[in-house]
Parts: sequence; C-alpha cells; structure tokens
Amino acid sequence: MKVLFFLFFISSLPVKEKFIHVHPSYYHGGFKMKRGVSLILVLVLMLMPCSYAWKTVTHYDAAEAIYEKLPSSKRSKININAMIDGSNDPDEKFHDTVRHSFPRSFTEAKKWLDRGRSAYRSKNYRYASYCFGVASHYITDTFSAPHCVSGESSTLHNSYEKQATYLAPSISYVSGDIYSLMQRGYLNGRSDWSRWTKTKSSSIVQRDLNMGTSVAYRAINLAMN
Repeated sequence: MKVLFFLFFISSLPVKEKFIHVHPSYYHGGFKMKRGVSLILVLVLMLMPCSYAWKTVTHYDAAEAIYEKLPSSKRSKININAMIDGSNDPDEKFHDTVRHSFPRSFTEAKKWLDRGRSAYRSKNYRYASYCFGVASHYITDTFSAPHCVSGESSTLHNSYEKQATYLAPSISYVSGDIYSLMQRGYLNGRSDWSRWTKTKSSSIVQRDLNMGTSVAYRAINLAMN
C-alpha cells in the first residue's frame, strides 16, 4: 500500500524529459506519454528482474540507432514506432527467458529477420519494422556479457545492465555472416565478463553494446536488400 501511495505521489511531480529518452517521432505517432506515466515507467525499468540481458531503454536506444544509420531510401520505409515496439517484446510480451544466448538467440534472430524480409518485400513496412525490432533484440542480447556465461551473480548481472542505460550505442562497419558474428560475440563475451567483474569498467559494456548494435544493423540492412 505504501508503494502504491509513493507511486501516486511521485507521478504528480513535474518531470523533465531527460529522465526518459523518447524518439521525436513518438510525439507524432500517438505514443506521447503523460509525465506521471513516464516516471512510473522509469521506476519499473529500474526494478526489472535481471533474467534478461539489456534493459528496455537500451533496446530502444539500439533500435533507434539502427534506424538512424539506415540509408535514407530504406529508412523512409521503416516505422520507427513499430521497430522500437518490437525491440523489447521478447522480454515484455513473449516473456522469453531462455533464448537470449547463442546459439538459440541466432535461431530466433534469423526467424524474425526472415519474417521482416518477407514483409518488406511485400511492402508491409509496418510489420517488417516490427520484425526487425524483435530481431535486433535477440542479436544485441547475444553480445551482453552476462549472457555468455552461466551461474553469474544476479547482482553483478544487474549492475552490468544498469551501466548500459547510461551509454549510447555506436554503429561501425562489421563484415561476415550473422551466425559467425554472433558466435564470435558469444565467445568474446565470456572473456569480457571475466574482465568486467574485476574492473567494472563501462568501456567493456560500451564495446559489447556497440558490437551488438553494429551486427544487428548489418543483419537488418542486408534483410532489406
């Protein structure tokens, strides 16, 4: 009861937009949220269990970075709201807690990339955007270091994820097939986790986030050819 009262109280307080990042197109696509709801969403994200990999806001940021990087001829066909919506549905709607690590994450990513490719070629751009968002989730999760090991501390797992919420993904060119790239990310993630648990360096998290987003971008860009 006290928790409910607290949420009700803080929802009435003024909230600056900097507390939650929302793509500008949200304000033109029916996704504008009231300030109270926005703050409650942030609290929920902070309290989410760490059975997943990247947190919701990180998946949103990755999807937006991919969208912004796409060539204009492809970007103009993508519905950013649908893509962002799909980017966290494996956690939020599918409640998938077992297919976030390689090789099962590759199977899921390929499934959604194929669906997105088919929808894109059929000019069903909204559904294609959604499918690409879901695919980005499974690809980027593969590069989250805690998901490359087993038996990790849940406290450390959560701390790693929280660091990522303060970082912005950066996309760079990567070459190779998606399977090999995801496999390499999984193997590198093991050593990254070992180093991070000793140093807690955000540079390790940044590198993992950048690589995951870069591979997701490559996969989605190729699927739109």
